[in-house]
Amino acid sequence: MSLCLLVADPALADTLDERIYMEFLWAKTPDGALARQQTRQFVTASEHGHQVCVAAPAAKGLELLVLDAKGREMSRQRDPDFSGRKHCYPAVLGRGGSPGQWTVRAILGDGRSNEGTVLVHARLEDSPSYRQPQPYVLGRPNYDDSIPPQQWSGRLVWAMTVDAQGWVTDVVVEEAVGVGERLRERAIAAGYLSLFPPGLAREGEPLVWRRQLDFAPD
Repeated sequence: MSLCLLVADPALADTLDERIYMEFLWAKTPDGALARQQTRQFVTASEHGHQVCVAAPAAKGLELLVLDAKGREMSRQRDPDFSGRKHCYPAVLGRGGSPGQWTVRAILGDGRSNEGTVLVHARLEDSPSYRQPQPYVLGRPNYDDSIPPQQWSGRLVWAMTVDAQGWVTDVVVEEAVGVGERLRERAIAAGYLSLFPPGLAREGEPLVWRRQLDFAPD
């Protein structure tokens, strides 16, 4: 499974530029880390350092707009120096927003824009995702820029064993083809960064969750 970005307003579907890449992170990624914590959930009652990341071709300047579940503007931040290279910004969620599916809109200096959605609640326990047997944070291997672009072809599959508290206790790479072979260590790091809701039913038999990534040159 991978993070899915959804269009919040169907009327804007034809004007959004999907070449503007967006992702949401549970916490800031340390420099040199092998993996990052992609998420579909933010919380407001505690500080986790949530991040919004954007990358875009031929960009100059960026504005990030955050709208709550009722479409009310919760924050707006500008970066006139944004040049298109992937950059992550603190997710500024404001105060008093309506819980549910929020929209984050990235608007470039030339007017091009894209947007994604993320669940926002005060606490994890308030979110419907907390009651589902699937991760609310899914680790993803970071890009290895030592690998030439033309060699990014292959597949990587890893399995995570999850205990009753939602912690990943073991990660096994089950398949590594092509560039996937060079990303084994990153996949293992990504697995341990994943976070699941607790599940008492897993006390007797831990959950095994698999993730597959397929790579192809741009």
